[in-house]
Amino acid sequence: MTYRASYWKTTAISFVAACLCLFALVRLLSLKLAFVPLSLLGFALAMITLTCLLIATGGVVCLWRDAREIAGIADFLAGFAVRVPTPSLLSALGLRFLQGARLRPGDLVQVRPRHEIEATLDAQRTMAGLPFMFEMEPFCNRIFRVHRRVDHINDMRNKTGLRRTRDVVTLTEVRCSGSAHGGCQAACQILWNDAWLRKMPDRQPATAVLEAASYVPLPCALADSEETDPTYFCQMTTLWEVSQPLAPIDIRQDFRPLISGNISFADFGLTLLTRIFNIVQDLRGGAGYPFMPQHRLQGPSPSAEQHFKAGDAVVVRSKDEISQTLLNGKNKGLWFDKDMIRFCGQSAIVRKRVSKIIHESTGKMAVLKTPCVVLEDVVATGEFLRLCPQHEYIFWREIWLRRSPQVQQSEIAPGG
Repeated sequence: MTYRASYWKTTAISFVAACLCLFALVRLLSLKLAFVPLSLLGFALAMITLTCLLIATGGVVCLWRDAREIAGIADFLAGFAVRVPTPSLLSALGLRFLQGARLRPGDLVQVRPRHEIEATLDAQRTMAGLPFMFEMEPFCNRIFRVHRRVDHINDMRNKTGLRRTRDVVTLTEVRCSGSAHGGCQAACQILWNDAWLRKMPDRQPATAVLEAASYVPLPCALADSEETDPTYFCQMTTLWEVSQPLAPIDIRQDFRPLISGNISFADFGLTLLTRIFNIVQDLRGGAGYPFMPQHRLQGPSPSAEQHFKAGDAVVVRSKDEISQTLLNGKNKGLWFDKDMIRFCGQSAIVRKRVSKIIHESTGKMAVLKTPCVVLEDVVATGEFLRLCPQHEYIFWREIWLRRSPQVQQSEIAPGG
């Protein structure tokens, strides 16, 4: 395969370069000279050796991941976004006190009573720009685990890339119902300001303790309730206001997921090595990981109505089959991105059909001309967005899936 040859070429060249630099460094040190220029040269050789070793190791990781994909083995990150949170690196080292009082993945928390949360809100029912939506009220007084710290988000409104967020977390299995937003079916993860949560002792059982209270979903639109095309106001439409610019060269954003406990040390190492290798491949015009075959599609993108419904067992088609349905990487306007390739060939259960969602840029309800489906436990990992913790459901065209009547739901592991 041509792309694997590209992987091997970069890996081999990097390894040979590392060996040559290491040999030169050893020879230089054997001279036992103390001249400053030689010391600087030694430091430069050491850095080049380390860099080449990282690139070569990244190449080995990508070759390994690609071999697993060819063998039909699920990628190690396929179920990452739905895994039980692990203790952070600092917590594992007994240094959690260095992180301060901020909540961390795995912490047991209770959502504060509604009246306490409302005391933190302004006239627009927001705190630091983050709305407290009506769909969040049923979760008040209930106990959950913190799932991820949301330290950066992907700007979908202005397409500026990643932006910094502070004092925000997500809770395990807590998503928006869309009941107060026109029945939006995106099922986005709800974002919670730290101030809206109360940390509980770890010995407390993680069971719901919802207090008896009436809950009436109300329309949440900026426009008049009688307007036929209202503009909705929700967390996904306000991410720009909640976040701040984040410099692409700020490498701290690469280490926050590890330090906060969003990802394990092993997973972090593998994703970082993959990213380093992909940067080099991009610079030299080589194939990146994961590789997606390209086909020149003639005419409009094809579609296939298979009328999937919740509970149907399906298999994601191979990337070669899917690539033949794409025009400039899209099918009927829907991207098939790199984060979706890891699920190719994997079994899943249909969660629901999606025909309308709120558009992040306009706040308008977008009715999809070609409905999509979402799959149980198949959510974005954020690997190629510097481990962005927005683990939203991935939308799939029906033509990218095939029925699997032999597979029962109990046989399918989370994440494929």
